[in-house]
This record gives sequence, C-alpha cells and structure tokens, in this order.
Amino acid sequence: MDSMTNHEAVLVVDDDPQASLMMTELVISCGFQCMAVNCKDAAMGIIEKQHFDIVIADIETMESLHLISDVRKIQSDIPFVVVTGYDDDFTYESIITAGANDFIKKPFTTTELNSKLYRILKERRLAFDNSQLLAKQIASNKKISNLLEIALDLTAEVEFANLFPLIISRVTEIMNAERTSLYLIDWDRNEIWTTVAEKIEYFSLPIGEGISGFVAKTGETVNTADAWELPYFKREFDLQQNFRTKTVLCMPINNRSGGRIAVIQVINKQGGGVFNDDDENLLKSLASQMAIAIENAQLIDELKLSFESSMRTLSATVDARHHLTAGHSERVMEYSLMIARSMGIGPEERELIKYAGLLHDIGKIGTKDAVLLKSGQFTAVERMEMELHAVRTKEILDNFHFSKALSQVPFIASHHHERFDGSGYPDRLRGEDIPLCARILAVADVFDALTSARDYPKYTETETMSYDPMPLPKVLRILESGAGNQFDPAVAAAFLGCMADVLLKYRGEHFPPAYVDETIKILRRA
Repeated sequence: MDSMTNHEAVLVVDDDPQASLMMTELVISCGFQCMAVNCKDAAMGIIEKQHFDIVIADIETMESLHLISDVRKIQSDIPFVVVTGYDDDFTYESIITAGANDFIKKPFTTTELNSKLYRILKERRLAFDNSQLLAKQIASNKKISNLLEIALDLTAEVEFANLFPLIISRVTEIMNAERTSLYLIDWDRNEIWTTVAEKIEYFSLPIGEGISGFVAKTGETVNTADAWELPYFKREFDLQQNFRTKTVLCMPINNRSGGRIAVIQVINKQGGGVFNDDDENLLKSLASQMAIAIENAQLIDELKLSFESSMRTLSATVDARHHLTAGHSERVMEYSLMIARSMGIGPEERELIKYAGLLHDIGKIGTKDAVLLKSGQFTAVERMEMELHAVRTKEILDNFHFSKALSQVPFIASHHHERFDGSGYPDRLRGEDIPLCARILAVADVFDALTSARDYPKYTETETMSYDPMPLPKVLRILESGAGNQFDPAVAAAFLGCMADVLLKYRGEHFPPAYVDETIKILRRA
C-alpha cells in the first residue's frame, strides 16, 4: 500500500510518556509529521493554534471520549483514531457513537496503524476535493445562470440608449469590478466613443490611444495588474478624475463577421488581486452576447432612422406645396411634444404624438391646388374640400404598415381638427372621446396657424385681421378663451404653461425676436 506523501500532521494524545514516544515514532515511520501531548487540555490548546489532519488518542475511560466532542468545537472536521486496550469497557459501537472515525486495539502492528491512517486521511482528502469540486460547480452554475440571465436581458433590450447602461451595470456586477466602460468603434472617424461609462461623461478617443484605443486598433486583449505600467495608458484621465486605475481587463467585441465593433473594459477587481483566466473566459462569453445585442440595437436604430426619415420627407413634401406652410408639420410636432412632456405623458404616447404630428396634414396631398393655394377665405364648397384632408389623412396612413406601438397614428393624425365641444371634424367627436394625443395636436396646430404668415387673413368670430402672424397677446387670449369649447382645458393650460419655452425654441428661427421678446418677458415674470 502506498504511504501518504503530503506531510499530513498527526497529533498524538497519550498520558504515558513511553507509549506516547513509541506512537510518535511509529507515526513518523509511516511518513507523517507528528506531535505529541499528554492530556486533553494540552490537546485543546495546541489545536487552537495549529492545524492537524488527524488525532490519535489513547483512551482509558469512557469519560475520556469527551475529548472528541470538545476538540471538534475548535476544528469540526478533524478525524479521530482511538487507541485502547480495554476490551470490556469499549466496544466499536460506543467509540464510533462518540464520534471517532476508527479505533485500534492494543497490541497493533505498524502495518495496521499505517493502513488505518492512510484510509482515514485518504477519505478526508477525497471529501475535501469533492467539496472543492462542488464549490467550483456551484460557482460555475452561477456564472452560467448569470450569463443566461444577461443574455436574456440583452436580447430583450432593443433601445440603444438603454443598452449602454444595461451592459455596464451587469458586467460590473458579474465581473466583480469597480468600474466598466463600453466604447463603440467608429472606423470612419477613426475614434472610439462612449455615452455611458460609470462616473464619467461622454468622451471619445482616437483609435490607438489609451488601453481601449489600443485594443480597438490591435484586436488584442489586455489584462494588466497595473495600468500605469503600460506605455499607452493615459494617466491624465486618472489625475483629472481623482482616480487610480490598477487592474484592467480590456477586450474587443467582434460582430458575427469578425469585425471589431466595440471594446469592453473592466477596471479594478473588487477585493484586490488581478483578473485571471476565468475572468477572461467569462468576459469573452459576455462579449459575444454584447456583440449580438449591439448589432441588433444598431440595426433597429437604423430602421427607426430610415422610418423617421421617410415620415419627415413625406411631411415636408406636403408642407412644400406652399411656401408659407414650410416647416408647419415639424413645428406642430415639436409644440405637441413640449405639451406632452409638460403634462407628464410617457415615451410611448410621445412617439404616437411625434409621428401623428409629422403626418397630420398628409391628406392635403389630395387637396386641389385651387383650394390649397388659394389666396383669401374659402367658399363653403372650398371649405368642404379643405376639410376632406382629415379623412384623406386616415385613408393614406391606413395603407402604411405601422408597428403595433404606432398603430393609432392614423386615427390620431386624422382627428386633429376635432373640437372639445363636438363641433369639429371629421367625426364630431366630443371631449374625452377625442384621443388625448389628437387634443394636443389640435392646440399645437391652431397655435402654429395663428403665429405663421398665411395667404388668407386671420380672423376671429368678430373681426378679420391681416395675413401676417397674429400678435402674440391675441393668440394667448384665443387659446385661453377656447379652453372648454375648441380645446381641452388641460391641454390649453399645459401649452400656456410652457409657452415661454416654445417661443424661445423658435426665437430667431421661425419667430423674429421683436415678435416674441416682450411676451417672453411677461411670461417669465408671471
């Protein structure tokens, strides 16, 4: 049988000096380190200070077996071998019940002692190895679980603005790091940039500068115990931020075709130490998930940009039919969004307002030039023709494939001429039967019409005015007096509440300063 060769330490407890010396020599001859004490108290004292792999105790009375339970209060897993020559007082059952792992009856041979020690210590080593493997398995399962959870989170998030902070927060957590930065690579501009890096604002770097720039340029992974020792690390950033970058793990993020699209960097491992091979493998797994998420988000952003560009082009095409209406739909959209934000309306409904605002007059494509471009007030027949643009707006937009989130755009856009008292068109909807988004568009549309030049005169119920923009004080009075009949009172109040910001937004662009400055002063003082 092989002897143990790892220098396991054995403690002998025996009050007989001669027997203790003999046992010590036997244990050493079996290949173990050995120390001997002569009583329970001495054993307790030395075990508190020093580690032992097994205790051999010569027991003479049943009370002496209490040594086992007392020692295990200090070192719970230490094995015991009981040596006894008192067959009548000790049975195998009584000794094992007391907690011993085995016992040896006197007299015994060196082979018997070696065999028992070897078996017990081998079992102990096996149990330790199994516990280590179990711990590694649990840790591995946790990492896999975290990876799956992050993969699901990244797959579910398609908004690019939300993806950045999601990646950074989750990577920081799973990598047990102090900070994380995510940089996108812009090959056309030869730079990397970030919009979210923990505790820093937006900034960009030329490709090749700093650790992230180096990784972007070379495609190599950098894993360093001290970033300040790297020649390409920019210490100025640490000095500006009053920060000390120590350990860094930085690697490229590649798309499915192998092209580098981003760089992920984790800084300062929590609890000290360096990022090891397991950390690198973990971050590499995360990087593959991030690559898919970034590509998907970029693709969706491009699709959204393409869709919005198309919608804006359609909107501008309608406005361009007459030089005096240029920019009308864009302004109605902006005014409506400002009202919506003032009313605390969420992002989903603001998206509806955005596209309904851009497209609310798309039906004018089908309006005759003789009516659309007429200079002067409309006849009754011409008025009917003009009012048909609301119906045509819905007919045209119903042919577009809007996403589920934007499916109400045609209905909202086509009802911006409904009045709160039910006297509007095309369906004479009343009050809250009119979609809130359409009630918002109604206020914004009238405001822009009154404050823009037209080729027909402005008019109220009692007077006809000029073709020029209506004086702002009169516009504000119309909005105030129209609340409850033409306009939703809450919407009108919200618009009046943010009017100063509205005027400032287009001051010097659509509004001449002389037209708005006095009103802005009055509103600011109010």
